[in-house]
Amino acid sequence: MLWGKKALRIFAAVAVAVAAAHTAESLKGKGAQQSLLQAESQDAGAGPGPAAMSRVSAVPVSASLSKTPGDGLGNLVGITPVAGTTPAVRGDQCRPTMQLTAVAGAMIHLALSAPCNRDERIVVRHSGLSFAARTRSDGTATILFPALRPDATVALYLADSRLVMGRVAVPEVAGYSRYAIMWESPAEVELRVTDGDKVLIGTPPVIGGSDPRVMSLGSPDVQYPLMARVYSVPGKGLGQAALTGELRITPASCGRTLRLETVQTAAGVTKVAERSVAVPLCGTAGDILLLKNLGAPLTRPPPK
Repeated sequence: MLWGKKALRIFAAVAVAVAAAHTAESLKGKGAQQSLLQAESQDAGAGPGPAAMSRVSAVPVSASLSKTPGDGLGNLVGITPVAGTTPAVRGDQCRPTMQLTAVAGAMIHLALSAPCNRDERIVVRHSGLSFAARTRSDGTATILFPALRPDATVALYLADSRLVMGRVAVPEVAGYSRYAIMWESPAEVELRVTDGDKVLIGTPPVIGGSDPRVMSLGSPDVQYPLMARVYSVPGKGLGQAALTGELRITPASCGRTLRLETVQTAAGVTKVAERSVAVPLCGTAGDILLLKNLGAPLTRPPPK
C-alpha cells in the first residue's frame, strides 16, 4: 500500500515536470515568433536591404494590372516607339523606291515599289495637294496626278510612318492654271465646273490633252480616305468658268463642321486656303449643300 502511494507521487511529479517543460517551450516559441515579427516590422520600416531590393524589383510596379496608369510614373508626356533591329538584308528588301516622271499635259507619273507595304494606305503630297491611295498586293503603285509647280517636290507617306521624297522638273505647268479642293471622310464632295454650255465633273486623270478637265484623285476604299478634285485649264487663269462644290449631306456628316482645303495656282502664283463648312442638322440627309465662290481670280501680293 505504501509502495503504491509512493509510486503515485513519483508519477505525479513527473507529469508536472513534463507539463512545465511543455509550457516553457511554448512560451519560448511564441517569444521567438514575436521577436521575428518585430524584426520584420523594423526591417520594413527601415526599407529593404540590397538583397530584398533585388527580389522586389524583379517585377516592376508598373507591370501590375491593378496599377492605375500614371501612378508612380510622374507626368507622362509621350511614348517613344522603339524599332527592333533587323538584318541588313531585310532592310534592303523593304526599302521603298519612288520614280517621278514628267509626262504630257503637265502631269506627274509616280511609280512606287514598297515590297513590305503591300495593300496599304499611302498619302501623296505636292505643293499643298494631298490625297490617299493604296498599294497593290505586291507593294507597287502607279499614280498620275497634275503638277502645280515647275520644280515639283513630291512626298509620299507610307503606313509605317516612313517618308519617301523626290523631285522632278515639269516646265510645261507654266502654261496651265489649276484649282484643287481636298476633303477627308466623312465629307463627300464633287467639284462641278460650268463653262458656257459645258459641265465638267471629276474623271480619272489621263496623260496628255489640253482641254479643260476635272481630275479625280484618291481612293475611297482606304481607311481614312483623303480625296481631291483638280480643275485644270490651259492659260494664265481659270477663265469665265464657274466652280461649284457640291457637298452631299449624309447621316455621317449632318450636323457637323467639316474642313476643306483648297490650292490654286496660276501665272506663277499659288494660294493655299482652308475652309470650314457647317453641315445642316440631320433630317436633311440626301440633300446637297452648294459651296459657291470657288476659284476666285488670283492676284500677286503687293511688294513689301
